Amino acid sequence: MEALREEDVLRLEEEILQKLEERLTPIMHQVALDTAKTVMHELRLDILSHLSRHEDSISRLRKSEAAVNQIRRTP
Repeated sequence: MEALREEDVLRLEEEILQKLEERLTPIMHQVALDTAKTVMHELRLDILSHLSRHEDSISRLRKSEAAVNQIRRTP
């Protein structure tokens, strides 16, 4: 009798775990997808910010170069 109860408990536990897995798998998939999208968006913003700083530096260097060239051309 006790062995039957233990088998029933194990079967019920297995069924519960299976149902939880069926419910949680799509949720975890969506969470992973949302997290990946958020990280990629943050990475994109970081890269754009980084590029913008370099573009500002390049612009300043070009202006400096133009100024130096203007000074050299002035008699």
